[in-house]
Amino acid sequence: MASAKPTVFLSSTFKDAFGGRDGEIPLRTRILEERLPVRLWAYEHEWPAARETAPLDADTIIDRCFAGIKACDLFVFILSGRYGTGANLIKDGAFSSYLELELFAAAALRKPILVLHYKGRDPAPALIDSMVLLRRAFASGDYCLGSEGELFDRFQEACRALAKGRRAVGRERQLSLSDGLSLKRTQRGVALDLDDPRLKFLDGQLIARHSIDLNRARMLIDQVARGKRNHAGVEMEMPHGASLFRLWAAMRELMTENLDALDDPQTAALWDKALGLWAGKASWFGLHGHVWMGPLAAVNTQSAFRQRRRADRDYADDPTIREPMGARASALYSIAQHVRSIERKLFHFDQTGRLATQAIALDKNAQQGVLAIRGNVSLALGKMGFVSRIWDAAEDFETALKLREKANASPASIGEMQVDLGLTYVLTGRGGKGFTLMQEGVSGLRTNTSANGKSFLARGLRKLSLASLVMMRPTMRRQARAEIAALSAETEALDQARDLNGDEWSGAFKS
Repeated sequence: MASAKPTVFLSSTFKDAFGGRDGEIPLRTRILEERLPVRLWAYEHEWPAARETAPLDADTIIDRCFAGIKACDLFVFILSGRYGTGANLIKDGAFSSYLELELFAAAALRKPILVLHYKGRDPAPALIDSMVLLRRAFASGDYCLGSEGELFDRFQEACRALAKGRRAVGRERQLSLSDGLSLKRTQRGVALDLDDPRLKFLDGQLIARHSIDLNRARMLIDQVARGKRNHAGVEMEMPHGASLFRLWAAMRELMTENLDALDDPQTAALWDKALGLWAGKASWFGLHGHVWMGPLAAVNTQSAFRQRRRADRDYADDPTIREPMGARASALYSIAQHVRSIERKLFHFDQTGRLATQAIALDKNAQQGVLAIRGNVSLALGKMGFVSRIWDAAEDFETALKLREKANASPASIGEMQVDLGLTYVLTGRGGKGFTLMQEGVSGLRTNTSANGKSFLARGLRKLSLASLVMMRPTMRRQARAEIAALSAETEALDQARDLNGDEWSGAFKS
């Protein structure tokens, strides 16, 4: 059977000023009328106006476009100059336009990008700012400046290349993004790298030519923190992709040309909260290897904000602005899991263990979470052949479980540790006890029905799937993997869907 045609996503700005008045963008109209060797995703083709019976909310529009971008093989951005319509993510609207949110999604999903820029038409200042912020994504694609005919020819050329299975834009990557990030960071010693992190969110370019709007930023951030959104008139759990859209829009509200203004206490506090939320959501979304949008970049920039605030005597002893060691350890652990080089894995696992141990010593309240991170480092090292480290993992998981039980933590929080501890039992010959404990833990994880809770459940099921492989229970393994796929799709926890067709641990711990 012939494979499905590759998909090209066409950016959704429909109109601009041509011939002295607003009208359809000629190049876009020409593309829509052309017979192409690819499947073209254009909003008005997928969702014609005749199909709509009521005004659409922002989430519906964004979700539709986001689904098209996730599925596309090439993102085509027609740059005629217009920034686009502001996205009504909150009551008063947000500064970010739908077009910018599309560009952001393409950058976050690392889609190949072809920019078709009408010669002689300067982009609006807000569009220039967003393209500067996202410049790395454009740098890895193709930027074509020309007349309408020249742009159309370049578009057709890209479509023909895709249809023949060739690369349509940019250069072929020699390394995965996680490997590239690791190489950039591992050229220095472990301790120095921890003391002086160079990786920054958006390369530290938090600048835009508009005024800060703290109220709009706060509303967007609070929506993400609450984890709920009003979708088509119904309040629903907010998936991770929708959270990232809001956090991006919130950060755009917090940007300004005056960098000193970023350290205003109210502004800095909102940046701190936004970056902390970003690190968590980006981790579930699978942005670990993203050099300038990933969890580690966000945590490093959050840390820099906190360091500057601690330098102020009024905030020096504020416990809420401690160094986010646990979050940094978690981000480094994720990078270690994704890189392919054994040497770099060990480098990042070493960093993670050091940070976790420091965090445990400095903040007893952080032990429950950080012990889990350190335990998972030991478990991963066990997978790599350092089998004795599984006993270290069991010790950390046992301690973390006791701390959570003593603190009357939620059933889901306790369940997370039961799954981790149960897996160490399974892998050390105590299969019956371990498998029962893991099943009890999965039941506890099911009690948290938020997007984060369901993502933790997917992660717990991944470990139950491994235990099922070891215990030779193929039916339970298939059921777990089917549920992981469903949960990942529902919450947009894309990271948990990876490798579901492979037996990533099948060769581990064999004598």
